[in-house]
Amino acid sequence: MYESITVVGERGQITIPKSIREIENLKPKDKVIVKIENKKIVVEKALGKKQKEELIREYYQKYYELEKKIAKEWEHVSKEADAMLDDY
Repeated sequence: MYESITVVGERGQITIPKSIREIENLKPKDKVIVKIENKKIVVEKALGKKQKEELIREYYQKYYELEKKIAKEWEHVSKEADAMLDDY
């Protein structure tokens, strides 16, 4: 963990210390998320458009693979159920 002290200005603005901007690769015009977690103010770099698109792509790829697996298992279960019903 790395921390630094900064001052809240008259208009409620803070400056993120240079050392932290360098560590997190924050550039001018980058967007950040400011939130409260467990009574602490947290500032984190927002994802860029390409990063969001990649996360969405990964999600759908995993979802597609899971859907295929479920369909295959459901087919097996359905055949087993039909076989059991035929026995009655």
